[in-house]
Amino acid sequence: MTDKQEDASNVMTFDALYTTNQMQKLKVFLPYLEPSMQKHLAVYIKYMELQYTMNYVKRHTVTLCGCGLSQQEKPDLKELVRQLCRYSTPEEIRQLEQIENILQTMETVQEMTQTMNAMKEIFPDMNLDSPFGVPLSDAGQNKDSEDGSEKQPSPGFSMMDMLMNMLTPEQREMYEMFQNGPPTL
Repeated sequence: MTDKQEDASNVMTFDALYTTNQMQKLKVFLPYLEPSMQKHLAVYIKYMELQYTMNYVKRHTVTLCGCGLSQQEKPDLKELVRQLCRYSTPEEIRQLEQIENILQTMETVQEMTQTMNAMKEIFPDMNLDSPFGVPLSDAGQNKDSEDGSEKQPSPGFSMMDMLMNMLTPEQREMYEMFQNGPPTL
């Protein structure tokens, strides 16, 4: 409930900024008119709002407080998607949820990449393609050990395979799509 009030508050703040009390009074008066007159008054109110907004923007060239992002700050796209859902049709909500899933997958891929890079820094000699640190050239090959016996083959899966198995099928598909780097937005 608080989220809905907060979202409504944001919309009301925007509307209050780009309108006047006179226009608000006309909106209150609108339902009391004959239906044939309501249409004309609605168009007139919107026309007045457009004129007022254009004049306001010309007079105030600075960014509104709290309405702009600093250059270092990344926008919270998940929050944007959540707020847009409040004003969307069911089909649009499904599309927005798909976007949210893509954003989540991109975050997961980024976290996996950071984890792999951190592991490379911590264990520079460890082969991260193998969960047991066995170099790929040694994996699955029989070599003579010091006592003359043959080494047993190492398991046939890699650290990356293990991490990929932690992903859902949708996340795995998205990872494969973005493995060459996320698309530029």
